[in-house]
Amino acid sequence: MAPLFFGSVDPLWVVIWSLVLSISTLCGLVIPVGIGQKRIILIFLAICGAYALVAIIQVVPNLIGPLADPIWQRASDLLRLELAARISSRAEISPAVIGHFLLLVTSFLSGMFVGTSRRNSDIVIEFARYSILLYAIYGLAALTLTPNMVLWAPKRAYFGFLTTTFINHNTAATFMGAGTILWLCSAYLSFQSLNTSSIRLLLLVPSNEKLAFKLMFRSAAGLACFFAVLLTGSRGGLISTCVGLLVAIGLMVSGKIKVGLWHVFGSAIAAFALLSFWLSGVGRIGSQGLFDGGRWFVYESCLKLIRERPLLGTGAGTFADLFPSLRTNDLSSWGVWDYAHSTLLEIAVEMGIPIAAAVVMAAAASLFILGRSALRPRDSNRSSLSAITGIAVLSYLHATIDFSLQVPGYLIVFGVILGCGLARATSDRKISGKIQSRAPAQIADIPLPRSDAIGRSSDLKS
Repeated sequence: MAPLFFGSVDPLWVVIWSLVLSISTLCGLVIPVGIGQKRIILIFLAICGAYALVAIIQVVPNLIGPLADPIWQRASDLLRLELAARISSRAEISPAVIGHFLLLVTSFLSGMFVGTSRRNSDIVIEFARYSILLYAIYGLAALTLTPNMVLWAPKRAYFGFLTTTFINHNTAATFMGAGTILWLCSAYLSFQSLNTSSIRLLLLVPSNEKLAFKLMFRSAAGLACFFAVLLTGSRGGLISTCVGLLVAIGLMVSGKIKVGLWHVFGSAIAAFALLSFWLSGVGRIGSQGLFDGGRWFVYESCLKLIRERPLLGTGAGTFADLFPSLRTNDLSSWGVWDYAHSTLLEIAVEMGIPIAAAVVMAAAASLFILGRSALRPRDSNRSSLSAITGIAVLSYLHATIDFSLQVPGYLIVFGVILGCGLARATSDRKISGKIQSRAPAQIADIPLPRSDAIGRSSDLKS
């Protein structure tokens, strides 16, 4: 329900979901986790701890004089007061920053604890598929019947674009893209269950009827979500969705068909070239290009701030405070730039290059773990892990050009799905291996019948 109430951007909903997910995380602490899952949790908590430590250091008064923000000295001179200098341009950490930080930590840990159970993780993934489909259906209906409304409130921007229950169409596109990947990967799994003979006899064999209807429903649901992505008008959302879907389907195909590395690499290049050619003529990408000029100006301003304060940044949650001083006549006066439209650049600006580098390495490691596990020839786990890998690629790629991961309504969903996927990818398989290795020994231990008993029952047929 996090995306339902305008993307849960209101502080009240941030508090509510923080409390709910904190209770969920505390309940999950009693669940036993494997060695691989424990390592993921410890690494995640270490990165979050480093982030929190830097945020605290930034607001401690008179801690590191050379790195202090010059604004404190200027304010002291103007007000004729002795103000304590801080690294951050704020005296305190913003409550919004604390709330979003708690949402990330608790949603990811909740997903990890749920992912320790195969049955529970399947329920979460299935619920995610159906809930995103319902949001897509609502978005399509709302765009037709009430195009200038979001739920019961009038739209202030993005008129004529699908936003579902989000305020921003880019976040809606990312959310619908996640549903597209989940549904189409599930449809492809159903398609893989059909062999050549069953396709020819699809309408004649009663056992295939249920599978055929399942394939048609999943394909229709995936196309509905993708149609919703197109109607959002988001260029970054469309590109990221297509790339994430390409990665997910590619993992499923590679796990099923044994091909060489060069064949996979060549196929990926060809598919990406065709995808780029198709996207270059679609919607706003074909008419306005990939980026607008204002975004390039913001990125240049972010790089300037990073060069000035590369180690510890400007302070958590301070981008919206600092950017107005950087605006010039080169940037349109329309709109408020309260985000950098690049989560990675914003982290580097506010927290410094070391924290941003740690976040990038953690994201790359999560993709490696998910992708490697999805390529293993196993059961239906491959479909879920391939889909989650595609969603991670979609989210990370979109986070480099926009701020969907900074919206609680999508951050919670992504955190739970990512944690669930990493828990499944790092599940301990030693137990099942021991069970399989014990099977021959147990069969050997079964007492054989005596020779006289075999002779008496020689006329019996098995």
